[in-house]
Amino acid sequence: MRFSIITPTHKRREKLNKAVESVKNQTYRDWEMIIVNDSPADDSYRDFASTINDPRISYHSNVTNKGVNYSRNLALDKLSSDSKWLIFLDDDDYLAPDALQTFHDLIMQNPHHGWFVTNRAYPDGTPTTSFPKDNTYYSYAWSYLILKRCKGDATHCIETKLITSHNARFSRYIKQGEEWFFFYQIGIHSTMFYNDHNSTITDGYDITSGLNFRERSTEERSKTFLKLLYEARQKHILLSPPLWCYFFLRFFLIFLKRN
Repeated sequence: MRFSIITPTHKRREKLNKAVESVKNQTYRDWEMIIVNDSPADDSYRDFASTINDPRISYHSNVTNKGVNYSRNLALDKLSSDSKWLIFLDDDDYLAPDALQTFHDLIMQNPHHGWFVTNRAYPDGTPTTSFPKDNTYYSYAWSYLILKRCKGDATHCIETKLITSHNARFSRYIKQGEEWFFFYQIGIHSTMFYNDHNSTITDGYDITSGLNFRERSTEERSKTFLKLLYEARQKHILLSPPLWCYFFLRFFLIFLKRN
């Protein structure tokens, strides 16, 4: 049962080292890690490939800065043929030593399910993830996007064939953010099974990380909304009732800010 761990990185070489070590130190050993560098002009990555020393880790670099969504999609295209389960690990996060073993056990206990969710937490053990109950199935569209019963960043472990068979991808028209668009494509075909385990530990965010912390203007929000609407049409998910409900809520909030 091979786990594939996808990690895009941008101007975080030192934190990336910690993420890589956390994968190498997993108690469960059947994994591959795919790293995509989205800051090719950053000299701190120059010798990174030579320091890996593990055939299970592959390293790729974008020619120019393309954004985290492009990087994740590129990594999805690089998955090995024997990949069974997929986990996204940010470069400023690291896995708990038993993260993969925990997912392995959950999969064995629930062999007919394709999407497992556990906590993302701070080093002191405080989760950023909030779900109403443990060991329960949730709809991504209704419980997470619309009703907000499930909140916060989480650790997602998704069956690879669930992604590849439906060609689920992150937005091609938005450089970063809007990760919900990818998970919604999965949520059409599967519910989430939540288990209260701190699988991913985060060092938190910082202004120098390269992420965009600037509040977007109403005009920028409107353009993003239209891009997502267009992409949903291309993905043939535009007629999905929960998606229309979510888009209506987004549009309503944009309207309120404009007025």
